[in-house]
Amino acid sequence: MARLSGGDPSLLRRLNAIAVLRALYAAEELTLAELVKASEVSRPTVEEIAADLGEQGLVEEVPLSPGAPRPRGRPAKRYRFRQESGHVAGLEIGPHQALCLVADLRGDVVGRARAGLTPETAAADRLGAAHRVLGAAVEGHANLRMLGVGTTGVVSGGKVVHNYRLPGWTGVDLPAEFGGGCPVLAGNDTELATLAEHWRGAAHGLDDVVYVRAGPVVSLGLLLGGKPHAGHHGAAGEIGALRQAGGFVELVAATIIAVDPQLVVIGGAEDPLTVPLRAELARLALFPVRVETSALGEDAVALGAVRLALSRVERELFSVADVA
Repeated sequence: MARLSGGDPSLLRRLNAIAVLRALYAAEELTLAELVKASEVSRPTVEEIAADLGEQGLVEEVPLSPGAPRPRGRPAKRYRFRQESGHVAGLEIGPHQALCLVADLRGDVVGRARAGLTPETAAADRLGAAHRVLGAAVEGHANLRMLGVGTTGVVSGGKVVHNYRLPGWTGVDLPAEFGGGCPVLAGNDTELATLAEHWRGAAHGLDDVVYVRAGPVVSLGLLLGGKPHAGHHGAAGEIGALRQAGGFVELVAATIIAVDPQLVVIGGAEDPLTVPLRAELARLALFPVRVETSALGEDAVALGAVRLALSRVERELFSVADVA
């Protein structure tokens, strides 16, 4: 993996460890020989690093299964990444629900809790419900490394800086409210739903996507060049504030035509927007626009919050920043 000469040996060690960990993270199991090839690190160094990662709880040597045929001589060592060694959580605090999903370090959902809400629910009660579903979802899942939170409104620096839908919600500091047990990241709900579609939904593998969150209030999420686009103030796509101007179908269609995406995903509640939007795009767009309905349902925001948290954990696992 790393070929340095005369460099910092601690940095070289860390780079080799990252190469080994990445190889295991990307596979179910690897023999020692496969791990040496995948990481491009020498066999003795791989064995040392695997032992170190084992002490950290991230990697384990896989024993030969009882029913497997016994090979001649010593069986090949096999290793796996322990995805159950830590967890992340994604929490939606929306107008109609507080939903928490807990996932292991590969993103497989292992815990879930939900509470119904209404747009009129007071801020203190909304936060209380969110705390309860978070506690219920994480119960029994050790080592929560990161929490992602998605909520309605403009979110900047973890704080809700503008919200016109939920009473008393502007000014809520989400990391301050939910921090303590682990670091907290927060974002706009529609932006996180867009992230979920890119990760495990209709937009997987695509770079330019418009996500339309339909319902009583419409909002848009933008994925440009494979990355979420929130805008300078974090308010990109917040067209719900223009509801009194009317013509939501025209507003959404104009945005889609301006962005020229590969795909439009329509999520959220069933809404009369869907059929006229397809017709308007067919009438106005210079090129055919692919439109699909999300299959993620009510999990979209919380799943995007899981992805937000997991991306940060992955950066930490594969970072050299901790090398002195």
